[in-house]
Amino acid sequence: MEITHSTGAELSEIKLKGRMDAVWSDHVARALAECVRSGQHAIALDMAEVDYISSAGIRILVLYSRQLKSIQGRFTVINASINVKKVLELAGLKALLHTETVKSAATAATTAETTSRKVAIAQDGAMAEVFDLEPTATLRVDWPGKPAPWLEGRSDPGTCSLVEFSLNVMGLGLGAFGSGDSSDAERFGEFLAAAGSTVCQPADGSNKPDYMLLQGALTPTIKVAYGMLGRGGFARLLRFDKGAQHPSLPLSVIAKACLDAVQSDAAGIVMVAETATLVGASLQKTPSAQTTGPKPGNIFAFPGIRDWLSFTAETAFANSICLIVGFAASKARASQLRLLKPLVASGELCGHFHAAAFPYRPLRKGKVDLRETAQPLFESEHVLGVLHLLNDWREATGAGESRFLRGACWCSPLTT
Repeated sequence: MEITHSTGAELSEIKLKGRMDAVWSDHVARALAECVRSGQHAIALDMAEVDYISSAGIRILVLYSRQLKSIQGRFTVINASINVKKVLELAGLKALLHTETVKSAATAATTAETTSRKVAIAQDGAMAEVFDLEPTATLRVDWPGKPAPWLEGRSDPGTCSLVEFSLNVMGLGLGAFGSGDSSDAERFGEFLAAAGSTVCQPADGSNKPDYMLLQGALTPTIKVAYGMLGRGGFARLLRFDKGAQHPSLPLSVIAKACLDAVQSDAAGIVMVAETATLVGASLQKTPSAQTTGPKPGNIFAFPGIRDWLSFTAETAFANSICLIVGFAASKARASQLRLLKPLVASGELCGHFHAAAFPYRPLRKGKVDLRETAQPLFESEHVLGVLHLLNDWREATGAGESRFLRGACWCSPLTT
């Protein structure tokens, strides 16, 4: 089979020639996947020169039709040959066949939002679109729990705070699910929460994240050892795209764009993004659980730190989709906020971000709702892992910082 691909401003067209059987269906699926990953959500499959399609081929058509429909994209078969048209009609898939002009099909999938404005990001060719949500909204920040005992290598569950993560609470930190006795330090791990979705990876060495969603009267509850929370609403939605000139965008550039979007020197940010790669660390066990690790008050000493903290020597979770929760601030404002560390080597931008990675799925374009975007990640996929995002600035061998292809950022200024 021959597969050729052409991309226009509004429509991506893939032309096939040959038999779409079990062997070639996988090749077609890869071509479609590459198209979707590049950000094309309006796809036309030209099957004028396809003389045979099996059930394996039909499966691929149905799969991508459903996937694009779920993100308000469009998938259609154009110029179907007599044999293909007959098979699709008999299979009850007549709706896949092209029945309108290509331009109108593409336009339906990429309806322009009238309430947004385009802004440039501090990287050539990269652009963002900003939507007003609640322009006067803010996030009131607070810090539950007490970090000192935990960061000194002596866990103290008695200082924990019980936090309910309703729709208007976002945050991150070290904690454990449930409201009962949390004397077992291994239950604690790094967590993130936003829009009623919470995920925590216990530091028991299993690397198996657990999660809880806001459903009916059930509100996710975490016993927080220490953390940073934002309560309130989101002022703006920022949709970013790497552009054609760059393979990806670094986290620091996106964080700075969010600060600019809300016109503030400090912001709470929740992001759902198609991810190129993540760089960071994960907690393998709490420092207090050590028998031969760092002594209290010196948990970051080398080599003991390697017993409880695992760094990504190489980039992780490539080509995934991530839910990221965090806070960013200028250097001057960060001095007034706890738990923020430099995001860039100069120290002019600071932040604290946790990420939960999921198997890749495309993200709907335009103005989207946070809860409707975040919760399906948990409901339909498993969590690959949780990382505390950190930068690796080592010369020559450093992995750099986490990088993204495109995504949605809900952000608001911070108040204390």
